[in-house]
Amino acid sequence: MKLFDEYGISFEYPNDWELSKEVDETNGEIQISVNGPDSSFWMISLFFAEIPEEELLKLSLKVFQDEYDELDVYEVKAQLAGKKCLGYDIEFVCSELINSAYQRVFKAELFTVFILYQGNDLDLKTTLKDLEAISKSLDCFGSDFEGYLNIV
Repeated sequence: MKLFDEYGISFEYPNDWELSKEVDETNGEIQISVNGPDSSFWMISLFFAEIPEEELLKLSLKVFQDEYDELDVYEVKAQLAGKKCLGYDIEFVCSELINSAYQRVFKAELFTVFILYQGNDLDLKTTLKDLEAISKSLDCFGSDFEGYLNIV
């Protein structure tokens, strides 16, 4: 496993997965993605602007509703990085394959966190455990984080 440790967060991800980062200083957003060797990916977005978790979650669900005609949506309450989070598990059809997407949102001390991981159900048979392991390894640091002033 590799370790990502920047921007006030850390998580582990599989050695053979590819990581990419985008920083949008204008809108105060950082996005980190980890892509598996197939359709599976895990993404975290850090929002420094004040965004209510419920609003962010509803907006992210609307993106799926606008894109796909039929969705099965299941409301989820979970815990990540020691924080209670809201979320949806979503099932939809794309390219004639059943796909699943998992959305999680929570408020950390420094930012609002949005996590999305998804893949088609064939790929998820082998990658879902990796995607969930990435989420479970997530840690968010507070204002005592040494690099705090560099990310706000």
